[in-house]
Amino acid sequence: MKIQKIKSDSKEVTRFVIEDTNASFMNALRRVCSFEVPILAIEDVYFVKNSSALYDEILAHRLGLIPLKTDLKSYILTKDCKCKGEGCARCQVKLTLKIAGPCMVRAKDLKIQDPAIKHIFPEMPIVELLEGQEIEFESIATLGKGKDHAKWSAGHAFYQRYPKITVGSGKKTKEGISYCPNKVFKGEKVAEITDCNLCGSCQEHSDNSIKVDGEDDKFIFTIEPWGQISAFELLNYAVKILDGKAKELKIK
Repeated sequence: MKIQKIKSDSKEVTRFVIEDTNASFMNALRRVCSFEVPILAIEDVYFVKNSSALYDEILAHRLGLIPLKTDLKSYILTKDCKCKGEGCARCQVKLTLKIAGPCMVRAKDLKIQDPAIKHIFPEMPIVELLEGQEIEFESIATLGKGKDHAKWSAGHAFYQRYPKITVGSGKKTKEGISYCPNKVFKGEKVAEITDCNLCGSCQEHSDNSIKVDGEDDKFIFTIEPWGQISAFELLNYAVKILDGKAKELKIK
């Protein structure tokens, strides 16, 4: 299997070309990236005061969706911890908040026990407090997996077959090229083939003088992490999980 990183227009998105594999493996890797790699998210919230316009349950839900920088070397899943689920510094981190209005409560107002854990989006709004309203609570963030709840999803991963484009001569070839939404062509030649998303617009509007297909053993894999961990960490951890699953299956 060969892997090559390709240029992306966005700093948040990482793209790879992966050769000598098949769609089954690519789909397995996609699922592990999206649903199996653990990250930190707020799980339990203990309210002392809440006189805001939102119920406790709504606030707790919003808090759970705040992305937190995750250090997978320092934290482990609660079920794998030696504390056996009682809670310790190895499997959970405490976040607290005590604030009174009038103000807009934002993610940066949360006080995090571990200085290594940061807010990905400090300005993310949580709730607006009016004069006389206040909030006070203690919350616990733990590692979890996206298959259990979306708040524990480390990012978005998807793939497509590597494009195979043939440009022939025809009356509507230029017209077909003009319909390409990603500007893959330069003149009548393919310039940026990895930008092709296999939509088929050029083929449709060229009376099939342009042929668009995909390779069966070559794919473009895209990772868009939400910020808790980097794309490299996400892919590396996903491969380790996939390898572990393969070994477990072999043993059984």
